[in-house]
Amino acid sequence: MAQFDVHSIDGHGLVVNCQSDLLSDLRSRVVAPLRQPDEPSVSQSRLNPLVTVHQTEYRVAVQFLRAVDSRQLGEKIGSLADYEYDLTAAIDMVVGGL
Repeated sequence: MAQFDVHSIDGHGLVVNCQSDLLSDLRSRVVAPLRQPDEPSVSQSRLNPLVTVHQTEYRVAVQFLRAVDSRQLGEKIGSLADYEYDLTAAIDMVVGGL
């Protein structure tokens, strides 16, 4: 489970693994849900980067970061590694206000 991999989560949509690969031996993962881009709760472009997974656009709802047991995550269905800069900036905004 690499950082920025996209997984399904217990049949409740998609999440992106935001946790550093340096912590891969932990049984938990810090994830952010992927939401439809027209949802009002994900309307801030810097906080909610627009990403594409299998030709479908989503916004990453970084303000809803949460830790989950890694066993809740389904198979990898994609990667958002190409969006690393935008995702890291959004996480920094939530955590440090940067």
